[in-house]
Amino acid sequence: MPVCAAARRFALLLAVSGLLGACATSGSNDAPAVDEDGRESPARLLELSGTTHYEIDIDAPDAPGSFSDAIRRGTLVGRWQRRTDYDPIQFDGLVARLRDEVQAILRNDGFFSADVTVNTVPARGNEKPRVDIKVRRGVQAQVRDVQFRITGPAAADPELKDLTTIPSLAPGDPFLAGTWQSSKRALVDTLNRHGYLRARVARSEAQVIVADFRVDLQLEIESGPQLQFGELNIDGTERYEPRIIADLRTFRPGDPYSDAKLQDFIARLRASGYFSSVSALPDLSAVQQNPDLEGVPIDVIVAELKRHRAVLGVGYSTDEGPRGQIGFEDRDLFGTGLRLESALSIAAKRQLAFAHFRTPYDAQDRFYGFGQRIENEDIEGFDALRSNTYAGVGRRIGDIESFTSVQFQVERMHYPGGPDGPGERKSQRALVLGHSWNMRRVDSVVDPTRGFTASLQISGAREGLLTDRSFARIYTRLRRFDPMPRDSRLRNGILLLGLELGYVAASTRDDIPSENLFRAGGVQSLRGYSYQSLGVPRNGAVLGGRYLAIASAEYQHWLSETYAVAGFLDYGNAGDTRSHLDPVAGYGLGLRVRTPIGPLNLDVAYGQAVSRFRIHFSIGYTF
Repeated sequence: MPVCAAARRFALLLAVSGLLGACATSGSNDAPAVDEDGRESPARLLELSGTTHYEIDIDAPDAPGSFSDAIRRGTLVGRWQRRTDYDPIQFDGLVARLRDEVQAILRNDGFFSADVTVNTVPARGNEKPRVDIKVRRGVQAQVRDVQFRITGPAAADPELKDLTTIPSLAPGDPFLAGTWQSSKRALVDTLNRHGYLRARVARSEAQVIVADFRVDLQLEIESGPQLQFGELNIDGTERYEPRIIADLRTFRPGDPYSDAKLQDFIARLRASGYFSSVSALPDLSAVQQNPDLEGVPIDVIVAELKRHRAVLGVGYSTDEGPRGQIGFEDRDLFGTGLRLESALSIAAKRQLAFAHFRTPYDAQDRFYGFGQRIENEDIEGFDALRSNTYAGVGRRIGDIESFTSVQFQVERMHYPGGPDGPGERKSQRALVLGHSWNMRRVDSVVDPTRGFTASLQISGAREGLLTDRSFARIYTRLRRFDPMPRDSRLRNGILLLGLELGYVAASTRDDIPSENLFRAGGVQSLRGYSYQSLGVPRNGAVLGGRYLAIASAEYQHWLSETYAVAGFLDYGNAGDTRSHLDPVAGYGLGLRVRTPIGPLNLDVAYGQAVSRFRIHFSIGYTF
């Protein structure tokens, strides 16, 4: 090979490795565009405020429009064109580097045989000097041969067995220097996430064969040892004990380091209800300073929520009418870590008071809870005063939450007599063992547009064990959100499908506390019918039944980011036997308005069975 050809090939190899190409992105003496606070720096303001000192004409017929912008941003001639501190004496020096800078930009995109011509036209009369740049890019080089391997302990790690290729640079792909650099960083980052925090690029070579428009890649990454989790360094705790944070760990000192476990730990801290912000990162400086360190410390920084919180609110619901609420929360009751949530809510048809106590999540994502709930309601002629004392254990695994509990339910109920027979006033009780399970896989719990939710409740009681009537109950609710295809006329639409089923296995509904039975009707049930007006009719009152089945479909078409129109159909009913489960329909139109707390829903629904229209108003979704 001639000496000049060998020298050119070596120079191209250096350029691809970033030694010559650096001038295209960072070879400038410019001041930073922004200061540390993110505001535009004075130097940048001076640059933008100046007039052009010379013209730049770029002739690049086979290049995209953005190529001209890349030249203006990535060359000294382009960046100094409007600088107020420009001196004409600099002109020749800026132009002298221009051809090499443009060649570097082209090499970064795989054009190693491009032809670049630079000419200058001096100032004449009132005309400014001009720089003419003529570019013929030629053929873009492609990746042909790729040799990649991982050495060290990670080579035998089964979790990394699929890490065998360089991302975005397979044989046949165009060679892009930026992609080559980012791919190497991505591979090292992948090893870091699996605990190989000392991973490094041991060998990196991009060999350019200009005559064949070809680039051969060789990459070797040395993983180093897999490090372990070390101790927590906690900062920011003043109100709460650091043990609350330690108990939420998904790992223990000595466990293999995993970014996935660290992210789960962060998610637990955010969901714990004690902190407004959370950060947890490995102490990489400790890893670098001590090459013998095996356990990487985890730096945890939190901002605490206030220990006490009071809530006051008023509102209106088409289901329950006007209502007011007062609540109190203590996130560290008596300094024990126990959390108290309590509230008193008074509405036209329902009054509710409750106090709920729960422990923080432990390392297995479990918590223990107990509390008391007292409720009085007078809906559709059925008057009930209920007491529910409960205790149980809950667990959260990813997007699934569950709670297993024992509840002692006591109810005093009354409904008036009428032409069909006498009324009734009595007490009933049940000691109920129950389990609830909820899954939410949606893109947003506040304003979902894609995904699904599912809930399941299973409970039962046995007569004689503080229970008046044996029963077994199952209830499920499913909801799905599907955006319309982007290439269709309905691309701004969302289809919502829902299904609600319930069944109580018992010889009769009598003597079963009504919170275990089913009624239907209302904004979150069957629109077009008043709240809980569908069930078992008796002397002008509506009682709960042992069967429930409701299906719903709704289409929302978003006219903008804020407003949508909707059409819907709800179909189903509640009853005491399958033969009396006569389905009824409710359908209509609605308006949706996005708000920070969820969509505002205003519906006008027609209840076919009652031949009347009804307006429903609500905010958000019930999962």
